[in-house]
Amino acid sequence: MTVRALILAGGSGTRLWPLSTDDRPKPFLPLSGKASLLRETYDRAARVCGKDHVLFSARASHAPHLEREFPGLPEDRLVLEPDRRNTAPAIALAALAVSEEDPDAVLVVLPSDQAVRDSDEFHRALSLAVESARTGDAFLTLGIPPSRPETGFGYLEAGRETSPGVREVVRFVEKPPLAEAERYAASGNHYWNAGIFAFSVRLLFSEMARLCPDVLASMRAARVARRAGDAAGFDAAFRACRSISIDYAVMERAGAVRTVPSACGWSDLGSWEAVLEFRRGSDGGSVLSGRALEEGGSGNLVLAGDRPVRLLGLSDVVVVDSPDGLLVMKRGASDLLRASVEKSLAEARK
Repeated sequence: MTVRALILAGGSGTRLWPLSTDDRPKPFLPLSGKASLLRETYDRAARVCGKDHVLFSARASHAPHLEREFPGLPEDRLVLEPDRRNTAPAIALAALAVSEEDPDAVLVVLPSDQAVRDSDEFHRALSLAVESARTGDAFLTLGIPPSRPETGFGYLEAGRETSPGVREVVRFVEKPPLAEAERYAASGNHYWNAGIFAFSVRLLFSEMARLCPDVLASMRAARVARRAGDAAGFDAAFRACRSISIDYAVMERAGAVRTVPSACGWSDLGSWEAVLEFRRGSDGGSVLSGRALEEGGSGNLVLAGDRPVRLLGLSDVVVVDSPDGLLVMKRGASDLLRASVEKSLAEARK
């Protein structure tokens, strides 16, 4: 029984403009301050299954970014999507490819737009999830202990321990209101759903056939076309599939889901505030990069490029300079940023 990993590298991220754009999405950026998020995710995946057993799912238009990040990447390691259809179709398509080599394989699914502080703890938890998934009777997910009441994340509620370090998932909760998030943060039984999974491909196909047979059928047709070299047939089959996440399509209704809790210092880096918190650690100061200079302020995030950027007498401000634009934003205004970028994109499409 082999182990394969699928890294989800689609999406964009309007809250991280001007660095993250539709042409250069979030996973390809060094937002944690080191390598790109995609490279860091690859390193974590390869540690579990080996570097030659990692697949990538991305939009076809992002293939050049993958080639630059991983020169010479074999074509059979790429699951390229002609259009956005969310995570369930992408995961099913990759699982079908994996099952052709090993119908009993365990597939690990990792989003590539996240960061982790404690890679050793992450490896421990993911390895335990993989071993638990080998039984083929349950989906495994990593559960992140909440560090704060967060209304922007999905949660899972954990029940009894099924084996050392593994608990059953009672239910999933999608982005709760603040009062519920406060209760979850204090309960000890609720975890953030990081979207990191491990499962046997046999179990996935069985549950998809029961819960979303249309999605599985579309991806089977797409896979047949791909193997036949029928590019037009592949595109047509893929685009005929409805857009749905793996959470809604399978996980929230599956017969058995279990979680491995892990305090690995996980962050989704979903906003500039999250980037600041992750990169500055516990000192509470500012984060500066490039030719940035700060005087008389604190709590700032200043990401400068080759141009000098001076921030004088200001606190709690985000400044991001890039060839695609300049952002000057008060911390806490991420929703305004997202709305502004989406409005501009909508106007550009008219």
